[in-house]
Amino acid sequence: MQNQTFKNGQKKALIRLALITSPIIGVYTITPMILFVTSVKDVQLENFYINEFNVIKALVGISFFVFIEWMLNIWLFSYADNQLGREINKKYKYIFSYAFMFVAVLFSQIRRMEMNPIDFKMFSYYPFVAATANNTFILILYRLITGRHEKAQLELDKTKLELAQYVTQQEQLKNKIHPHFIFNALNTLKLLIKREQGAAEDYLVRLSSYLRFSITETAKDISLIKDELEFCQNYIELQKVRFANSITFHNLLPQEVINNEYLPVVTLQSLAENAIKHNAFTKQNPLVIELRLNEDNSITFSNNVIPKRTNDETTGTGLDNLRKRFELLKNDSLSIVHHQEAKQFEVTFNTIKK
Repeated sequence: MQNQTFKNGQKKALIRLALITSPIIGVYTITPMILFVTSVKDVQLENFYINEFNVIKALVGISFFVFIEWMLNIWLFSYADNQLGREINKKYKYIFSYAFMFVAVLFSQIRRMEMNPIDFKMFSYYPFVAATANNTFILILYRLITGRHEKAQLELDKTKLELAQYVTQQEQLKNKIHPHFIFNALNTLKLLIKREQGAAEDYLVRLSSYLRFSITETAKDISLIKDELEFCQNYIELQKVRFANSITFHNLLPQEVINNEYLPVVTLQSLAENAIKHNAFTKQNPLVIELRLNEDNSITFSNNVIPKRTNDETTGTGLDNLRKRFELLKNDSLSIVHHQEAKQFEVTFNTIKK
């Protein structure tokens, strides 16, 4: 939605520029033609009168033609950016622009010869030269406007992403390195040391890895799914000890996806935390979390829904923040579905490929 608003604003700015520059371009295009006609004495030009009405009519016609050139380029570049692949876009959209311009001028010249068969000799090539120059000027202005808008949008996106990352880091520091979290973790570790030293050592390693990721990696925009998965699994394993193994996690992602694709940082851990926070699970009725790859190569993070006896009001801030971070990374694919009858909660999203 935000990206569409940006494109609409850019298109309006280009149309305004087209309306302003078309008459100006028309003036310097028609001037050499007038000078040529008034300076050449030729029997063929005897009936070719130069008066104010003809000049204005020619100026309006050329300005309209320039405006059509503008609209054609705006449509062509928009279509190339939205529909064609980036490689095709880079290689051919300028060629298409000049080709369309050449065909339009050729057609207008044929029509002119049919209506007024005057031989302008070498000056007959002037419309092609002028149209090429005009099209080049239009493309330069187009790049200046779109470049300025894209730069402004990138700066805005960067600022918003940094703000979203800051919010995420603050939430992580507040929720994960919160005194209550540290107290619960150390208390659990103390009990494990007394009862199961092997389990205590494993718990301490996971806690250390989890805290290190929380402090160092959340400054990034995106993270490799392999690292995201490790962070999420460490979090779930720590919670499993706390909740007496009443959480089950199934990772069904192929290694190719895990090792080569990316997600906004702390995506999986945030979803796991959301599932644990809003469900009343027990060892007899465990929370089952599943991560799977869909046929369209999107990923679904799902968990069964076990309602709490006391319904705590949820603000949805965590999921909303996650959705915004996806959008700022040009990935607006995140969708949330709550299957009431099946008692399943699913969050589906596309990965980020580098």
